[in-house]
This record gives sequence, C-alpha cells and structure tokens, in this order.
Amino acid sequence: MSKPVQLDFINNDHFSRLFLVHDTVMGGRSQGSVTKTADGNAVLFYGELSLENNGGFASVEFRLQQKLPAKMFTQVSLNAAADNRTYQLRLKTPYIPQGVAYVTEFNTTSELRDYYFDSAAFEGRYRGRKITNLPALNFYDIIQISVMLADKKTGPFQIELHHISFSTDNKTQ
Repeated sequence: MSKPVQLDFINNDHFSRLFLVHDTVMGGRSQGSVTKTADGNAVLFYGELSLENNGGFASVEFRLQQKLPAKMFTQVSLNAAADNRTYQLRLKTPYIPQGVAYVTEFNTTSELRDYYFDSAAFEGRYRGRKITNLPALNFYDIIQISVMLADKKTGPFQIELHHISFSTDNKTQ
C-alpha cells in the first residue's frame, strides 16, 4: 500500500486555475462564487441555483498544476462539508472530448467528511446525458476536477472543499 496523493483546494501549487461555470453560459440565472473559508483551510463554493431560462447548474473547476504520479490509483476521496444537497464530482482527462466528464454524484452532510469513490462509480456525461464508449477512467490521467450542483432544486447552496486524495487502497464511506 503506497501513500495517498492529497491535493488541497486552497494550495496554488496543486491547482493552477480555477473557473466558475454556471448555466449563464446558456442563458440561465444561477450564480456562484468562491472564497476561502474564514480559517483559510478550504475553498467555499456558494451561490444560488435557479431554474429560470432552462437553467439549473453551477460549478467550480480546478485545473491540476502537475500530472498525478503514474500509479494505478484505485480510489478517490473528497473531503468536504455542505448543505445536504446532491453534488457531482466531475473528472476530466485529455483523452475524452471537450465538454465530456467522468461524473459521480454524492449526497452531502453538514459535517466535514470524506466521500469515497472507485473508478466504477463514474460514468461519462455530456450536458447531463450519459455517454458511452469512453476510454477507461485512470485517475492518474486527470487534469481537471470539478464540483457541480445540478439537483433541480432552486435556492442557496454552499459546499466547503478541503482536499481530494487519490489512493491505491479502498476504504468505504
């Protein structure tokens, strides 16, 4: 068992760029922002989800500063606390078409905790539709990590993102 690779969302050495992508790119009205938490230990992604004008999603994207080590990682864990809504963890590699992501959903709690996923938990999606015939997801190929809210419920949201880890051993939630 090798040591996990942990990437802290507030660390500029881990992530080179941060993007906000909301339904406004298609005429929607959702809003979202990112700031550091009061203690400076995490990133807070917050805003208001709207279904107006066929809207309904808000996301924050993090581009990795460096490639992950070429290890056969078997699991990814996201350390977060949120608002009891269902979020998506979205992973992108250079081997899939633009706009496509490997996606899994997770139900959040207000307590800070780890959410564990193996590669089988992810499916290919493009604009909310399932995509098949994608290359197998290898965690070491990831170049971008996103967290998206698209649960079709209007109202305020917030998720506190601490870190994401890649490991070669499997733990359960």
